Amino acid sequence: MNNITNGTTATPVNELWDGILLLSVFGTIDSARSKEMMETMLAKVVQTSAKVIVLDILGVAVVDSAVANHLLKIGRATKLIGADTIISGISPEVAVTLVELGIDLEATITTANLSDALQLAFDRTGYTIEQSK
Repeated sequence: MNNITNGTTATPVNELWDGILLLSVFGTIDSARSKEMMETMLAKVVQTSAKVIVLDILGVAVVDSAVANHLLKIGRATKLIGADTIISGISPEVAVTLVELGIDLEATITTANLSDALQLAFDRTGYTIEQSK
């Protein structure tokens, strides 16, 4: 497992299933950390041949224009090497902030929670979930 560290904050990149990666982000994202996140994520996409990345930001307390742009750059970079990025964990407060800042998320797949993001990831990779009776 690859870890991105920023002081005492670690951000693990986990392979959930074949073709699906999860990056749960906690704490503050600055330029240096976002660069490390992007480099590690791109390496993990290539290593695992992932087709979908779930970037969960529920643990990010503050989202400003710089943070939003860093996240969008990660999504664009992974798209260039063949993986779709789903940003999950967008709270109502973060949604309002992003709209007020004028951040263009039209080309970005977003969900309010991790469960919805995983369902989308399963759909995109052809996995199905069967509930036992």
